[in-house]
Order: sequence, then C-alpha cells, then structure tokens
Amino acid sequence: MRTPLFIVIGTVVLFGVFGVAHGRGSRAAVPAPQQSATAPSGKAAYFAHADIESTWKDLEARQVINKRVMDGGAYSINIRIVKEGDAPLVHAGSADVWVTMEGTATAITGGQLVDGKKRPNVDDEAGTAIRGGVEQALRPGDVLFVPAGVPHGFKDIKGFRAYLIRFDTK
Repeated sequence: MRTPLFIVIGTVVLFGVFGVAHGRGSRAAVPAPQQSATAPSGKAAYFAHADIESTWKDLEARQVINKRVMDGGAYSINIRIVKEGDAPLVHAGSADVWVTMEGTATAITGGQLVDGKKRPNVDDEAGTAIRGGVEQALRPGDVLFVPAGVPHGFKDIKGFRAYLIRFDTK
C-alpha cells in the first residue's frame, strides 16, 4: 500500500511518500530544480520558489514544456508549462495532481479520448480531442486531480504554469 501524497501550497513543501516535512529547517539537501533529483528516503525535499521561477524562465527560453525535478520511481514532481494544442492524454497506470501556480486554463476531463494512439515507451495514449468531457476553469491556487484512465487536456490557456505530481497507481 502506498502512503498518500499530501501537498502544502505556500512554501511548496511536499510530503507523504517523500517522508514527513517539518518546514524549512529539516529539508533535504536536494539539487536546485535545474537538475532532476532522486527522491530522498526518510527526509523531506524542499524546492525554493526562486529556483522554480528560474526553471520556468529557462523552459520558456528553450521552448520546453516540462522539467522533472524529482523522480521517486513510482512518483515524480514536474514543473510544467501547458501550451495550447498540447494533445489530451490518458495515463493507464498513473494519476496526476496539477497544482496551478500562474495563469489560467480550462481543464477538460472525463469523456472519451478521440483518435487515441499509444505513445512509445510509456503506458499512455494521446488523442486529438476529448468528446463529452467536463470543463473546469483553473486559476492560481487551484488543484486538479486526474485518476488513472481518465482522459484529460487543456484549452483557453493563458500563461498556465503548474506543478505536476504524477504517481503510479498499479
């Protein structure tokens, strides 16, 4: 059984499967988000807001949409920029937690993935659209949870920046 994932938005301390966070004083020595780190065991990890902002600027300059900042094998933390036209997805064996930090977007979840095709080397499908999904406006501070097997995508994107926390469900 997996330990639940808990998120505290503010100082961006994440804990649960990572170990227990007790604030800044007991954070693990984890490289800045410019490098992907292996998740520590038995201690918390801390990511400074300034490092994350720097990573977002770097991603924008290089026209890259994702940077994995921590990999725990069964879970990962990513700094994510969503662009208009990104393909909607279905993850067969993992769930997503999206924490909106900046900008706005409309999430489309549920329904049916249109023209779904398996992506190479992963257990995911990408499609061209979602038919019959539910639309939900996202603003800074909003959290979206997408279970495994649920189609999800975004539209009406205006500067949307989020933390994407993905964890295996199998």
